[in-house]
Amino acid sequence: MIGKNCKIFIQFFLQISNTTMNKFTKQVIASAVIMLVLDFLYLSINKANFENQVISVQRVIMQVRPIPVVFCYLLLIFGLAYFILRQHRSPLEAFMLGIVIYGVFDTTNAAIFKKWSYPLAIMDTLWGGILMAATTQAVYTII
Repeated sequence: MIGKNCKIFIQFFLQISNTTMNKFTKQVIASAVIMLVLDFLYLSINKANFENQVISVQRVIMQVRPIPVVFCYLLLIFGLAYFILRQHRSPLEAFMLGIVIYGVFDTTNAAIFKKWSYPLAIMDTLWGGILMAATTQAVYTII
């Protein structure tokens, strides 16, 4: 199953590379797909950590609402495209952008929720940097 999905993923990027749309548009599309795939993997691996965190703070099971998720990813993709890809900034700068974005989210949660886990906040903040840097590097490599 994973091998088949990887093949589809590679074919998708080969098709994007061969289209006549401009390079920046290709980069934005590629970054959206890469970011979603990487973040899906991260969230799948860490699902129990986040579910337990939400239960300790809210005392209810986590329920993801799709519309805010869409807006969240649109903002992340816009931020990466505007601040990094548009100006062809480095993956290190993308890492810093991710640290800032995810760090604001995680430290705000730690500030307002008494039971917010510091280790989870640190892990997630670092993930933000890794996600943005890895997405940027992959986009520059592919497109």
